[in-house]
Amino acid sequence: MDINSIQKRIVEFAKKRAKAKNFQDNPELTFMHLTEEIGEVARQLTNKKMRPELFNKENLKEEIVDVILESLILAHQYDVNLDEEINKKIEALYKKHGFLKD
Repeated sequence: MDINSIQKRIVEFAKKRAKAKNFQDNPELTFMHLTEEIGEVARQLTNKKMRPELFNKENLKEEIVDVILESLILAHQYDVNLDEEINKKIEALYKKHGFLKD
């Protein structure tokens, strides 16, 4: 599955969730969800170092995916062409760090 089809699926879900829960999805709310999910990733990474008995790798995986999905929703809300912008960013990183492309 490519990034655009994943984005389409999660945006459809987000619209259904907003309607079912009777709220209007907007970039500010999406950003709040995104930061919440980043915090959950941070919690698992902190647990791994400081409280290993609470570390849950499966939960870490889930939270990382949540961060990606909320980011896809936010990108959609700002009409970001992900395929184009991701490729541009990767090219810029290669150039910035002086790496030759494979």
